[in-house]
Amino acid sequence: MNSDAILVLQTDNQKVRDVFQKSKKDVMEYIETIKMWFKTQPHLPEVPSDQLIETFLVTNKFSVEETKKKLDMYYTIRSVMPECFRNKNPKLPHMQEISKNIYYCPLPKLTKDLFRTIITKIGGDPSKFDVYNLFAHQMNINEILIQEDLNLGDILIFDLEHLQMGHMLKFTPIHLKKADTILQKVFSNRIKAIHLLNYPPFIDKLMAILKAVLKQKLLDRIHLHSSTKSLAEYIPAEILPEDYGGKEMSLNDLHELWKLKLEQHQKRFDILEKFEVNEELRPSNLVNDDILGYYGNFKKLEVD
Repeated sequence: MNSDAILVLQTDNQKVRDVFQKSKKDVMEYIETIKMWFKTQPHLPEVPSDQLIETFLVTNKFSVEETKKKLDMYYTIRSVMPECFRNKNPKLPHMQEISKNIYYCPLPKLTKDLFRTIITKIGGDPSKFDVYNLFAHQMNINEILIQEDLNLGDILIFDLEHLQMGHMLKFTPIHLKKADTILQKVFSNRIKAIHLLNYPPFIDKLMAILKAVLKQKLLDRIHLHSSTKSLAEYIPAEILPEDYGGKEMSLNDLHELWKLKLEQHQKRFDILEKFEVNEELRPSNLVNDDILGYYGNFKKLEVD
């Protein structure tokens, strides 16, 4: 597989903008406003790219104030939860290892509602499985998405075919709470549906954990599938991989392409590795956000 075959996500930025009744000129004015604000924030390590800013504008429905908050958190969260972000460069051996057994594959085509479908499949030896490395692998691919993609939300498919009880036991409520916090405080939790596929005999235990952590709104969006056949009721064949009853390339081929995409963006990951938010230079407290107090609570929970 050569570099010319590197997966390019099919996007239509103007269709997404049209939902918010914004022209490209309108968007550029928003972007310039955000960039000017960044220049007044000495604690932040960079002025983001236009694409990154537009992604966050769309995520926050073109609210400038919400976009500022979420972009600030995009950088700040790395210091608040270093266990999820530090020492997680895709080129590192332990991250290379996890990419062999963990599939996290955004699918090429958007749905008619401009949602992005993402398949996660966990496998491998449970004794070597690390939840924070799983999160980091997902965040690394999400980094590519926010640099290249524009969509209105995510449809998540979790293929549990190779999930073992040993994997599941590694997940604690604190892990799930941290994942939920990242989703809410950085990415505005735009999950439109969750599909659990090929669920194991211990699905009741898994659902009990999810019910203890997730909000009812998200729980109501979970669909259980004992096989791939019923997925077609929710997601068109044009979008799904061929091994899921669809017309897209296989999940394994997509996985290999996403590994190439990680290599293609290596410079960005090297830059992210060095980022630090200097809280001493922060001009004012984060508006309406208590995230900086979360870390102490997490540490307390872990000790308890």
